[in-house]
Amino acid sequence: MEIKVLQSELEELYRLTMVYEFHKTTYEQHMESLKERYAGLLQETARVCDESEDIMGTVAGHIPEYVSKELQRETSRRKRDMKALDHKMNMVSFFVPLMGEMPSENAKAVTGRMVEIWNTKMPEYKIGHSDYDGIRNGFRKGMFCYITTAVCESLNKPDDCYELTTLRKYRDEYLLSTESGREIVEEYYNIAPTIVKRIGRQDDAGEIYRGIWDEYLSPCIHLIEKGRKEECKDRYSEMVRKLEKEYLYS
Repeated sequence: MEIKVLQSELEELYRLTMVYEFHKTTYEQHMESLKERYAGLLQETARVCDESEDIMGTVAGHIPEYVSKELQRETSRRKRDMKALDHKMNMVSFFVPLMGEMPSENAKAVTGRMVEIWNTKMPEYKIGHSDYDGIRNGFRKGMFCYITTAVCESLNKPDDCYELTTLRKYRDEYLLSTESGREIVEEYYNIAPTIVKRIGRQDDAGEIYRGIWDEYLSPCIHLIEKGRKEECKDRYSEMVRKLEKEYLYS
């Protein structure tokens, strides 16, 4: 298969995975279906990438290049940031893990190169490496923080800003230390990707995120700073319930 034809088919596959909503109860079903349906494409991609380092780089860089051009077409910064979040979510939850299932010893090298090229081309929208087994076997702490990240991005706050760092530390050191806290985090990771995707489709997404910040996240940070961690948990749970009601079941 010619490189251009292969790149075109990978692009088509990428657009397909963008349609899927990431949820724990359906994730494995979606991935197994993709692996079976696109087994031939995965095998051909592996064969081509195994030919040389240069060819591997060309193939690995195609989807990052495609996404970069898609984002550049969006003139609104807010809309571009929201689209970027959808693409980042798709890359780490579906496309990179799927490419990692190629029948080749170099599969991890290919996906690692893909992530590296992505982060070089779009440093403001960096992603981390992910794999199917890691996601399937349970949400690893720190893998996703969708809503808080989406809110902070809408407010032009960097990924390592004080607010995100504080909330992640609270999640890792406090919530994940108790059974009830772990249940909240797991439920949150089940629904947050879908919520973010649906908010991103709203014309007033920026106002929605500002409201989440003012009503929930900013107060949570103040509670953490004052050592009132259990109250923060209650506020966080309230946020999850409200967003679940408005964007999943309304």
